Amino acid sequence: MSHLYKKFIKERVMSLVSQTQNIRNVTIIAHIDHGKTTLSDSLIAASGLLSKEVAASARLLDYDFIEQERGITIKASSISLVHSFDGKDFLINLVDTPGHIDFSSHVTRGLRLTDGALIVVDVIEGIMVQTETVTRQAMMELVRPVLFVNKVDRLFRERRLNAKKAAQEINRVVREFNAMLGKYLDDETLERWEVSFTNGSLSVGSALDKWGLDLSTLKSHTGGSEEPSDLANALLLILENIEGVYRSERRKDLSEQFPVARVVLDSFVRVLPNPKFAQQYRIPKLWDGSLQSRTGESLLGCDSKGPCICMVADVQPDRHAMTAAAVRIFSGTLERAKPLMNLRTQTEQKSLQIGMYMSKTRVDLSQVPAGNLAFITGLRDIAVGDTLVDVKDLQKIEEAISPMRALQYPTEPVVTYTIEPKNLAELGNIQEPIQAYVQTDPALEFEVNPETGEMLISGAGELHIEITVEKLTRQGIYVTLGKPMVLLKEQLTADGNPAVGGNMNVSSFTVRAVTVSEGIVPESLGTVIDQDPSSMSWIVDVSNEVNPLGNETEWIKEAFRTIIRNGPSSGEKMRKLGLLIEKANIKSEKPETSWRDITQPLLEAARKSVLSGNPVVLEPWIHLEISSPEEYVGTLSGILSKRKGQVLEINSERSLYKIDAEIPVRETFGLANEIRTATSGWATWGAQAGGYRDIQDPDIRYD
Repeated sequence: MSHLYKKFIKERVMSLVSQTQNIRNVTIIAHIDHGKTTLSDSLIAASGLLSKEVAASARLLDYDFIEQERGITIKASSISLVHSFDGKDFLINLVDTPGHIDFSSHVTRGLRLTDGALIVVDVIEGIMVQTETVTRQAMMELVRPVLFVNKVDRLFRERRLNAKKAAQEINRVVREFNAMLGKYLDDETLERWEVSFTNGSLSVGSALDKWGLDLSTLKSHTGGSEEPSDLANALLLILENIEGVYRSERRKDLSEQFPVARVVLDSFVRVLPNPKFAQQYRIPKLWDGSLQSRTGESLLGCDSKGPCICMVADVQPDRHAMTAAAVRIFSGTLERAKPLMNLRTQTEQKSLQIGMYMSKTRVDLSQVPAGNLAFITGLRDIAVGDTLVDVKDLQKIEEAISPMRALQYPTEPVVTYTIEPKNLAELGNIQEPIQAYVQTDPALEFEVNPETGEMLISGAGELHIEITVEKLTRQGIYVTLGKPMVLLKEQLTADGNPAVGGNMNVSSFTVRAVTVSEGIVPESLGTVIDQDPSSMSWIVDVSNEVNPLGNETEWIKEAFRTIIRNGPSSGEKMRKLGLLIEKANIKSEKPETSWRDITQPLLEAARKSVLSGNPVVLEPWIHLEISSPEEYVGTLSGILSKRKGQVLEINSERSLYKIDAEIPVRETFGLANEIRTATSGWATWGAQAGGYRDIQDPDIRYD
């Protein structure tokens, strides 16, 4: 396959990478098992990179052994395709993402790379909880949606509906989807982005049987008319024919008559923006620098001749090149072996290789221009969210370049396991490689208790930790897990009072602790000294008395990280904390003690102010949405009640019942197996983060 990919890049892709107007960067997102990866097979086959006979069953982008074994997507994976539309070739950079809540961070990262999203919805299950989660993520990133209503074949094969009722079910899903968009978009954007056949952003069909219908299909049955009534009649007529095909068991004919790849790829080209157009409205959302600067103009225009600016969206260890990072090039041209500055670490490094991902294969190139997705190998100490800038470009433009805004994840680490090596003799050898692996996944945390030596690993859920252990094993790191624990957090309930730490003989600080809504620092506050995206916390100097380039800044960061790790109320990690340094009297005469002279007064002041803000101890909850036949509703309600869950609502939807419920994370261990066993596999479910609640009073939520 690697030879085929290299030939494809050389013969078909290279001529398109610099034609920004003809590039579409797209992420496929959906609730788990709604058909993302199955559909992507057909899109890949349309470019001649996969046999059409095995498309929909090959799951080409689920190439990891664990994905194949478990039958689920656990990581984002990308590939470049070429599609002809109206006599022109278009480059489609496609990113497939997981649907399980434990791997939601991969969805966030994929969306930052791309400008459009293909949202896949199972017409039987409708808009599920994870559908809304990933759609909300896309809207936050200003990624334009197109919708594919999947599994229409089930309406005919399983539910035995006629064409008219099938059309009603499709329309219901579309209405629900547009209503969901309305929750996250302003009226003007919603008017442009809502999905429909008439604007080309809607297609329906069956990824499994490889057929689909879109505006062009309907127009071929209306004589070219785009009147809504004519299109509705055309849809009904076509569905009647398809109903007959399923009754006569001739469904293979449908993929030839209505090829799904054509309708979906056409929607990408017709509706989704090219990078140059998308960056005009996305960059002000993703970047805090001056839009009137040389850098700002280059970013807004996706200028391949401007300063090279890339953002890292994925990092994986590589045995030959240390790391392989997936990036989006927002400006300039990425060139092999050119020195790159990491704006987070302020270090310069040369890449070993650059190029484009083709599933698990990396195809080397000498350069990749703005608007494309690429990989970079050979960089040390690189993390998801880092901004990389060409060093020579920095010298040429003689202006400071701001990093891209940090990614905002819908989930955070909520469960913790103690881990230890299977062979105790390896105790001193495994900490460093585990830490290196954790740095590739923002949803993981790893720490070693300095007093006991106990190792703790935290993740987004039970499955997330299981997969992590499997991947560590494949790297030769053999560990066993202890019992799971839930990560409790401390959070302010009100802004604290200003508090003083230290005295006139040493450094002194006046600090005020404030509540934080989304972890984004208000621009008008002052100089940002440090941020911790995982806890949505930050520390800002509003006194203008701290030298941002002095050694004291590092010691202030150390104090900030200490209080985030150990809240003053109960020793739990803090979340959504802002610290304002209102006064600073810094004295550091003795190098060997100066760090303590600064960190201790700052910690004293911060802890006093935090305690005055009435912090509470919180535990994480999960929001569940379970679909089940009627006979299992009572059983499921009993399982949830036994686990201290709360059933919020039960609705009948056609042949299924939907149970909306909330449950503490501490009660979810083993829940999936219990539901599967109790319902003989008939129940399906999704989950999303349910916020944090006061552990003493679970009716009080802190989202």
